[in-house]
Amino acid sequence: MLNIGKLCLDTDFNFRIIREEDNDIDLFIDINYRSLDIDTNEDSFFNSRIQFPYVRSLILRINKESNIMTVHLMRDIDLFSAFANFEIN
Repeated sequence: MLNIGKLCLDTDFNFRIIREEDNDIDLFIDINYRSLDIDTNEDSFFNSRIQFPYVRSLILRINKESNIMTVHLMRDIDLFSAFANFEIN
């Protein structure tokens, strides 16, 4: 279990910290080209979920003092291969 700010991350995937400055930390999580399903049941905009097929890895940018996290979906291992990103509160 990894606790960063208000995030509790319990995962079987490999991850590493790639940047840490003051109140921000970036985690690289290798999900090895799996599909990523995001459950949106509590959101009135989406009906049930959003699916991103064939995702190589995630980068989570976490602010240690707030509830905001930015998620970057990566097509390859290269840090510039992001094809989508969004914020989660």
